[in-house]
Amino acid sequence: MKTQTTEIRMNSNSEMNNGGLFANLKYDLPAGVAVFLITIPLSLGIALASGAPLFSGLIAGIISGLVVAPLSGSSLGISGATAGLAMIVWTAIDKLGFNGFLLSLVIAGVFQIIMGLSKAGVIAYYFPSSVVNGMLSGMGLILFLKQIPHAIGYDRDYEGDTSFIQADNYSSFTELAHMLEFSSPTAIMIALTSLAILFLWEQPFMKKHRFFQLFQGALIAILAAVLINEGLQSFYPELALSGNHLVMIPVLNNAGDLLSQLHFPDFSLLNNPAVYLAALAIAVVASLKTLLSVEAVDKMDPYKRVTPTNRELIVQGIGNACSGLIGGLPMAQVVVRSSIGIQSGARTKATGIICGVLLLFAVIFIPTMINKIPLASLASVLLVVGYKLIRPKVFTTMYKAGMYHFIPFCVTILGMIFTDLLIGLVIGLIFALFSILLENYKSAFYFNESHIGNKTILRLSEHISFLNKANIQQTLEQLPDYSEVVIDATRSKYIDYDVFEIIENFKIEAQRKHIKLTIENLRGFGVLQPVENARAPTYDTQQSLTPAKVLALLKEGNERFVNNLKSNRNLLEQINDTRKGQFPIAIILSCMDSRTSVELIFDQGLGDVFSARVAGNVINDDILGSMEYACKLAGSKLIVVLGHSHCGAVKGACANVELDHLSGLLHKIKPAVDAVQAEESVGISAGNDEIVQKVADKNVQLTVEQIKSKSPLLDAMLQSGEIGIVGGMYDIETGKVKFYADV
Repeated sequence: MKTQTTEIRMNSNSEMNNGGLFANLKYDLPAGVAVFLITIPLSLGIALASGAPLFSGLIAGIISGLVVAPLSGSSLGISGATAGLAMIVWTAIDKLGFNGFLLSLVIAGVFQIIMGLSKAGVIAYYFPSSVVNGMLSGMGLILFLKQIPHAIGYDRDYEGDTSFIQADNYSSFTELAHMLEFSSPTAIMIALTSLAILFLWEQPFMKKHRFFQLFQGALIAILAAVLINEGLQSFYPELALSGNHLVMIPVLNNAGDLLSQLHFPDFSLLNNPAVYLAALAIAVVASLKTLLSVEAVDKMDPYKRVTPTNRELIVQGIGNACSGLIGGLPMAQVVVRSSIGIQSGARTKATGIICGVLLLFAVIFIPTMINKIPLASLASVLLVVGYKLIRPKVFTTMYKAGMYHFIPFCVTILGMIFTDLLIGLVIGLIFALFSILLENYKSAFYFNESHIGNKTILRLSEHISFLNKANIQQTLEQLPDYSEVVIDATRSKYIDYDVFEIIENFKIEAQRKHIKLTIENLRGFGVLQPVENARAPTYDTQQSLTPAKVLALLKEGNERFVNNLKSNRNLLEQINDTRKGQFPIAIILSCMDSRTSVELIFDQGLGDVFSARVAGNVINDDILGSMEYACKLAGSKLIVVLGHSHCGAVKGACANVELDHLSGLLHKIKPAVDAVQAEESVGISAGNDEIVQKVADKNVQLTVEQIKSKSPLLDAMLQSGEIGIVGGMYDIETGKVKFYADV
């Protein structure tokens, strides 16, 4: 299923990329227009809040579209001036003057380029999903709250303000009551009309018509608002919106006016340390905002494309340097404008380019037309955007993810609402870090399996950090005396020294508490070398073994099986090892019982052992021939006859079961039944588990003797020491194999 999903995603991307940057113009053009219309008031408002010339916010938007968007690796990210940097810019302008601030912005761009080249973009991958989702929902709530006053005609607070305490000294909540004193019926009517159009455009039946596909609802809502206000201006001027209720772009009458709006860095301040401190602050905050936005926008991308974060830092640095050179504000990738593009159907970064081109065209050629747009209509568009960013379903999803995710999610939202964007994010990150620490302490650092009485198995995970120290210490301290404990570090790739020290110290503690301790593949501390793979036997390794050594290897394998451990194997590697020949070390005759797979019981892999299986582990000429082949021709060193407890075939022989061909097989077990009956001087009953087990034991012992007597070849090899023959009994309740003798 995963492969299918990936293939669909790749196909979607290739469809968008075929035909060049503007192959999806029918989607990106209306989205670019929507972003452009929203960018104007936001850019002007942020410039006002920053204490900078209004035109500087528009310059940042133009640079974003004409420089950053073409170079960026982000498919849907839109950059521009951001309110999160307003206070830093205000302080820098106050200390250095506007031209000195521009110099610090150029240097900040250089810092960002260096950060990108240094691979600092990896920081983005460490933002918890709870914080990123909280940022999106929090931004949506802030946007929704901040646009309500604009929707009813109270426009004293600048567009783009995200702080709880606003520039007019009201909070996000108190302003909702204060705004009623300054409401405008016309603004309310325009806002409601715009909302109605936007709602209509969202209906599924409307989207089927080509007109509604070509023109986005935001564009139609704003055009309708302009027409309504212009109509009022003509017939009822006292009701029409004017002044700060409308967009206000500086009007340029000639080329001289355009040049007068451009400002340049004061390079004479290069030796002023304050310039570099301001540059560092701008670079760090702008980069953090960009990386957070990248994570958020990638989450919203319908095609789930991944933005290269290091490249994005470099491109943002280039954009900020260019913005500083001609009098613009600092920029970063921003969630609100990006989400407007996504909600308007954007497919590629052509949306950002179109927005930049339209901004440049508008400020030069049609500023008076743009200045007719009522802020109330833009507020309606942003209200819808805010609602979609809130994403009510996400609250349910995060709640189901658990408190360790839900609490940081909620705290991030509340922090953003009651402080501002950056402080809220920092608060959310702190709570997320605390939740991670708490989750690591309370959650398992291992797969804990208790079975077979008082045996405890602790299988360590891949990464064991100091965060697991307290939990591991507490777990080991609680282990009871005289218990069995297995600590398996096979999967571990990193073990913190503190944890390694705890386990080493526990070796002494285990002796004091009479704990049988087995430690598997604890290879030190720090970054660990991978466990070496068990390989299939070769001719040389097979020939170097003795029957006694093979038996020891089988015992070791069974001990691992009982402790729920297994050798590290790469089965494809073993396939390759055995493709030209096999050199098994033993042949094991076992019962066909589904619970007695010898490869599992003895922890063996491909090419390690021959396995002959038949009900009751009896022999016949075919099995004897197989044993002779295994030992004389294939070089195996040991023959094992393996019975098991609660054997159905043995019970059948004890009960004198007769059933077609099965009867002949069970007759081969009758010598064992007769021998036990003679030794015990009691009747044989299939319902007596103790007697049945004695028959199973005797059956194995007699089979071993039959192999020797019926195959002179194998007996001669046994006498010469070339092979060993041994019997064993597998206990299906404990997993242990008991061998009757050594070789």
